[in-house]
Amino acid sequence: MNYYKNLKDTKKTDDWLRTNGINIKSFTKTKPKTLQAQQAATQLLDMYSATLDKPTKRILKNFRRCYSDKNKRDRITDGDCYRVLNLAARVKRGEYKDNRRKRQAA
Repeated sequence: MNYYKNLKDTKKTDDWLRTNGINIKSFTKTKPKTLQAQQAATQLLDMYSATLDKPTKRILKNFRRCYSDKNKRDRITDGDCYRVLNLAARVKRGEYKDNRRKRQAA
């Protein structure tokens, strides 16, 4: 019974990681900031693609491409990660402000 529960939990975790754009095989070897940035890049491209301009999309797609390649993943710097995380914060902050303005206007 416990073995089956562990397999089920592992499958749920793996599915969640995949939906957030994280490679399961490299999960334990990758730096936490890189994982956060990968999750943010995936979320931005999935949810906010219509509101992003071309240079921003290019940055995010390039980051995801580097993350998917094993050799390039090791060369991702903290600066690259912070660049993606700052973009995510800026987009989410803008969305929050727009929603707040809409609520106040109504």
